[in-house]
Amino acid sequence: MPEELTREEVAALIRARQIQKKQGLDPDASISDICQVANISRKTGYEWLAKFGTQQQDKQHDLTDMLSTLQEEHETLQQEHDELAFEHKGLELAWEIHRVDDMLEEKKSISYMKNR
Repeated sequence: MPEELTREEVAALIRARQIQKKQGLDPDASISDICQVANISRKTGYEWLAKFGTQQQDKQHDLTDMLSTLQEEHETLQQEHDELAFEHKGLELAWEIHRVDDMLEEKKSISYMKNR
């Protein structure tokens, strides 16, 4: 039994099938048939495959790496956010428990009375 296909390979095969239908190519078209429709030689076709096929794989690999990095950064930022939100809630509770708003208001009124 053949090896399982990767997501990228499945996508490439489906895309190839769509292009074949659009161009009116037989699903069993040979490499020679494909190159003939493109008005290129088989040699050029294989050169393009080597050049552009590799570029696409490299681009896919780079995007996969970037996605992984962004997901890790997102998780880190989410943890930092959660920690800061927890700390903020604790400070709000402490502020409320110790009636800091009342003390500040009292200081303002005392300062205001002194400066009159």
